[in-house]
Amino acid sequence: MKKMILLLTAFIFGYSVSAQNAFTFKLYESINKKDDQKNVLFSPTSIMTAFAMVYEGAESGTKKEFESVFNFKPDNKDFIEQLAELKKVAEISNSIWILNNYKILPSYLQKMKALYNASPYNCAFLSDPAGSAKKINDWISTNTKGLIQKMVTPADVQDFKMALVNAIYFKQKWKIIFDKERNQKAPFYNLDGTETEVELMHNSQRYLAAETAKEKIISIPYEDDKTSMLIIMPNEMKKYKLDNSTYNQLTANLYNQEVNLHLPKFTFETPTFELKELLVDCGLKTAFSDGADFSGMRKERDLKIGTALHKAKIIVNEEGTEAAAATVVGMVQTTSVSTPRAPMQMRVDKPFFYFIKDNTTGSILFMGRMNSL
Repeated sequence: MKKMILLLTAFIFGYSVSAQNAFTFKLYESINKKDDQKNVLFSPTSIMTAFAMVYEGAESGTKKEFESVFNFKPDNKDFIEQLAELKKVAEISNSIWILNNYKILPSYLQKMKALYNASPYNCAFLSDPAGSAKKINDWISTNTKGLIQKMVTPADVQDFKMALVNAIYFKQKWKIIFDKERNQKAPFYNLDGTETEVELMHNSQRYLAAETAKEKIISIPYEDDKTSMLIIMPNEMKKYKLDNSTYNQLTANLYNQEVNLHLPKFTFETPTFELKELLVDCGLKTAFSDGADFSGMRKERDLKIGTALHKAKIIVNEEGTEAAAATVVGMVQTTSVSTPRAPMQMRVDKPFFYFIKDNTTGSILFMGRMNSL
């Protein structure tokens, strides 16, 4: 199975776009340090929303770490308000799962319902981990239209006292769909030097695009005119560094021009993977330790994050794009308390980055890296 991690991120209107971009690329850098060969697909939108719910129960130094890593603010009003803007282009759902008879502060649960529309559910994590995992998996499947299934296992949840879960789902048709009759079989040149026969879709249209000495960039609009897919194809992926500054510069230099576009159809799904090591590398350390302070959730101050799981999937075809992701944060008990030009040629037949973004706000909804097909 090919490994991937999906970047589904929302840089929300009015909220600090640059701050959210900084988190996205910080997390990507952490992933890239671990393995720069695999395909990448993950959802910062899902991750940030799930951890925003956790943040509401954090206090003292634990809270400050959340603010540093995720760029949250003490009242987080801007993030919450502008998350509502993102719901205009994607479906975002939240829930809380609590161990039967386990006491969580009513004030915290009220805040979760008011701010994130997160309903609480009871689970027998300890006595019936299989049934509890099924309940959470069924909720995730329902809220991602079946794209994300069997995310958590009984072993994942058996020590949970509480779980905070986010699901995000996106589906849009291209503004100009690809004609299946124009598809062609062609090689995709993988990062490791091998070749894979793929089906390339083809369109010749005017797009926002650009070509530099190091890469080609194109923005492909969706039917809603609010979102688009941005593709960055480096001339040489192995030597290419993509960061926040590079991304901003490239997107600023796009202009309307004729493009002969060849784009591969693809469907990718990640396995469920652990975020803990990545987030610790980003600076979120205390929340996973026995020194965590989540007294905003429970007055006993005996909770910490035990695990943070993530899973994502994306489908790109002639009609458009469908993508989803889910994040499960498991709380466990501490062990101690222009001028006309010739058409640009864009043949995406080697490793590339891809983004889906909200055109109005500049928010990145999805980010991925495809090194092999």
